[in-house]
Amino acid sequence: MYFAIYATDGPGASQTRSDLFEDFRSYLHDHPDHPDIVLHHAGQTLADEDETIVGSLLVVEASSLEAAQAFLADSPYGKAGVFGDVQVRRWNWITGRPG
Repeated sequence: MYFAIYATDGPGASQTRSDLFEDFRSYLHDHPDHPDIVLHHAGQTLADEDETIVGSLLVVEASSLEAAQAFLADSPYGKAGVFGDVQVRRWNWITGRPG
């Protein structure tokens, strides 16, 4: 199953996000505690002025909603409380799908 994860940063999370960016990026590429997760896309979401980072958007393949939620919760950002709001939704990948 595919899931779209839309995570919005909580108030005052900017410095923590910046401090943990490399750790988060590394986690996205190597997450041995979540071998059932396949990351397909990830990136930062931006404020209206196109400069300020306000969150993250990820597309993952996971065995369940709970697995996708645990993957994000166990990330460096998740553990540090960077995200103020997280929405994980089942996603029907229609165009641009690999394979």
